[in-house]
Amino acid sequence: MITLAQYKKMLTEFAQQGHVSRSISSTREQPAGGLFLKHDVECNIERAVEMAQIEADCGHVATFYFQADLLDTEAGKDAVRQIGKMGHEVAYHYDVLDENDGDFAKSEEQFDHYLSVFSAIGHNIRTVCPHGNPTKVRNGWRSNKDFFKNDTIRKKYPDIYDIVVDFDGRFPGGIYLSDAGYALRIIGDIGGNDASNASAMADGLPIEWSSLNSRLKENESMILSLHPHRFVASRAAALTRKVVFKVLKQAYRIAGKIPGVSKILNRYYSLARRV
Repeated sequence: MITLAQYKKMLTEFAQQGHVSRSISSTREQPAGGLFLKHDVECNIERAVEMAQIEADCGHVATFYFQADLLDTEAGKDAVRQIGKMGHEVAYHYDVLDENDGDFAKSEEQFDHYLSVFSAIGHNIRTVCPHGNPTKVRNGWRSNKDFFKNDTIRKKYPDIYDIVVDFDGRFPGGIYLSDAGYALRIIGDIGGNDASNASAMADGLPIEWSSLNSRLKENESMILSLHPHRFVASRAAALTRKVVFKVLKQAYRIAGKIPGVSKILNRYYSLARRV
């Protein structure tokens, strides 16, 4: 991972070379092309606001996908308002199928509820992104992506598109990069890599942050999907977080082989988003 200062330097260089990010939903009115900064906000709303300010100062427009339960607090709603006032897009990072154990009716009800919450604070949702849960045990659905792969859901929300499920159709010739796993990777099949938790976690070609400029020149469009809570002020802190992540990941793999432990991990699957 890179530090906040390194991130700002990178964004400044992008802008100087004519690579300026625009919102994800702008592709409804304009052809997809160029740079798109995307953030999954899963915790640490203060860091999300800080990154939004850095991007605005550098002349970029980003899209911030908020986990809906963050809007259950006034602090979360205020962060959404602040980010919106900077000119960024606010969107929905949904977790409805996993949270409701694959029950589509309950998932739809929850989805509707949070659409109204976003709307009440001034943001009508035009694009969504499914949350991935690496410790969730599923039976009858593959991942949250199944929600917007469902024909009934599609017909009910014709004005909303899913940046992950619809990536190939919306961004032909584009690449999707993610910092999932604390390493920057080009995801090979972002819409269909959810046959299992393992396949989703394994999908990706590691690349260096320094190669992003050349990637922008080589591809028609590039989505850079980043988690604000993973960005820190110093290199030492960044290294520490990466080491902690690797230790926890290895511990999960070992613990998951112990009978009964996977059920316990499944009960607390949502804690993984804070890592």
